[in-house]
Amino acid sequence: MIPAEWLPVACIMIPLATGVAILPIGSNRFKGFHGFIAVIASVATMFFTVFLTVEAFKGSIMVHLMAGWKAPVGIVLAVDLFNAFIALIVAGVMLLALFFSMEYMHWETGLNYYYSFAMLMLGGMMGVILTGDLFNLFVFMELTGIAAYGLTAFRSYRAEVLEAGFRYLVLGAVGTLLILFGVALLYGAVGTVNYADLAQRLREGVFLPRVSGETVIPVSLILIISGLGVKAAFFPLHTVHLDATSESPSPIGAVLSGAETKVALYAISRVLFLVFPLGNVNWGFIIALVSLFTMTLGNVAALLQDDIKRMLAYSSVAHIGYILIGVAAGSILGISGALFHIFNHSVMKGISFLCAGIFIHQVGTRKLSELSSVGRKLPVTTVILSITFLSLIGIPPLSGFASKFILFTAGAVAGMVWLVIAGVVNSALSAGYYLRFLKVLVRLSPNPRLEKAVEASPLMLTPPLLLLMLVIVFGIWPQPILELSEQAASSLFDTGRYISTVMGGM
Repeated sequence: MIPAEWLPVACIMIPLATGVAILPIGSNRFKGFHGFIAVIASVATMFFTVFLTVEAFKGSIMVHLMAGWKAPVGIVLAVDLFNAFIALIVAGVMLLALFFSMEYMHWETGLNYYYSFAMLMLGGMMGVILTGDLFNLFVFMELTGIAAYGLTAFRSYRAEVLEAGFRYLVLGAVGTLLILFGVALLYGAVGTVNYADLAQRLREGVFLPRVSGETVIPVSLILIISGLGVKAAFFPLHTVHLDATSESPSPIGAVLSGAETKVALYAISRVLFLVFPLGNVNWGFIIALVSLFTMTLGNVAALLQDDIKRMLAYSSVAHIGYILIGVAAGSILGISGALFHIFNHSVMKGISFLCAGIFIHQVGTRKLSELSSVGRKLPVTTVILSITFLSLIGIPPLSGFASKFILFTAGAVAGMVWLVIAGVVNSALSAGYYLRFLKVLVRLSPNPRLEKAVEASPLMLTPPLLLLMLVIVFGIWPQPILELSEQAASSLFDTGRYISTVMGGM
């Protein structure tokens, strides 16, 4: 086994190298080969990410110094349990999405581009999660975005897909530019971009001559959070996520909703709780307002949708709002609830988009009104989706209930009872569109579209079934994920240990 400090390098370089290697293999004769190689590389990435998480769970903070240069001069990869947990979620979602893609995307052309972009996106997301400085966060976020733009516009023979890809490109570029401007402002004021060094200098009030910290800190924070907000899909920066998620191939929709938004939420949390001294500004209340508007807009808009993928995209926006309750609480309980719900939402929305992909693949439509009675022809898919929707609503004893309960408890303990009430009302509101969806699926009425429809193959059903097991098991027995989430949240707040470990290069 490789030394622990090399594990983050492996988690980044394996998908990046695979993405570059797959791209030149363009012949249709190698169509199945692309997916096979991507899945094998994704399994390897998952393997090293599991070991990374195990090491972090033992209490280690792993620091890799690129080319041996110590912080803050050199590029540093720094891993505690907080980012290791997020990396594990991202690697798992991408692995199952690629496995699902092997049959779902089999008849498409240009699969070398599809799998290459997917692996580059995985490498980019891993880089965002594991990097120890703001500039490389920008670099890896840009790489993730470029790959995601290509995947969104993959089916370029459809005009609406090209339009969505272009909008994603433009708004995504604006987001990354905001991050770059914020990072540049900080560097010009403090002279460093390393997380640990920045945190230390900002807490001590160490700025370059003729620089006012009272101006630099809030402006740079607003720029960076706004840029990351485009990727995180919270109000009012959610529109780019809707187009990309609904128009990309369903496996990629699962990744955008279940992984990419969570990477951005990780970066926001790392910046808020490690880098910036929040001072007297009530950032918790501001985040609480964003949470309120995000979950309310997402749920109300989802009620109005007939396109199943767009409905799921709006639902994802709503769940970002729930997660922000934990961030707004600003406590170990709040962040552990947010992490637990990040895990649950990644699993549940992964199932939802994969099942939506099965409906589209087997029936040939994404309109809910044209899926009437599909449960008779695709019973396994319908049962999987039904249980998942109940979990998304927050019905016990499924995992969605457990994480929502912790989030709402954290909000109440933090004195934001009004936000908790809004969360409960929004959960009830979400039942409207989830149950409407299920009612259409099990309705007993003639549907000519179903004449040739059959249940999906075992290859396509395996990923959602595996994910469903997590929904059920961690609903009945949430202790393992709860313990992992609590320790990960504690590691986020242990800023002194993070700073001393990274600056010591140990």
